[in-house]
Amino acid sequence: MEDVLSPFTLSAYRSFPGLAEQCRQARVWVRALVRDFSDVADAVEVVASEFFSNALRHTASGGPEGEVDVCLVGLTTGVIHLEVIDQGEATTTAERQPLDPLRPGGCGLILAEALSCTWGRTPADTDPRSGAHTPAPNGYTGPMITWAHFHTRTQRS
Repeated sequence: MEDVLSPFTLSAYRSFPGLAEQCRQARVWVRALVRDFSDVADAVEVVASEFFSNALRHTASGGPEGEVDVCLVGLTTGVIHLEVIDQGEATTTAERQPLDPLRPGGCGLILAEALSCTWGRTPADTDPRSGAHTPAPNGYTGPMITWAHFHTRTQRS
């Protein structure tokens, strides 16, 4: 029988209740999955936490009975792909803001930009793994995927 190399070294998905205290649980879950990728583990964990917090703050995910979905895919090409999927119905827009030391918060997407190779947001019915940024059509209120790519030098078999 011939061995077939899978293009994935990591593939995991989990739904979390849309509660602030679940952000810690999401970080712990992500950390456990990426610990073998030591060169990017901290960055993936921080960005996952920031995206999770934004989903709670800006969408229906933070409302009653809300949920946040988190997906991690590690590719044999040396890329870790992170997705955080919200439930849509955004009340405000999560956009990268200029750094303002007098404003509490507002640094999450700056951190994501600094710690990842690339990141973006796309409607949940598109495939963000291509690395393309697909803006939501005008009037779109559905679920969004906030994603980031991290290049790793770690080789897994």
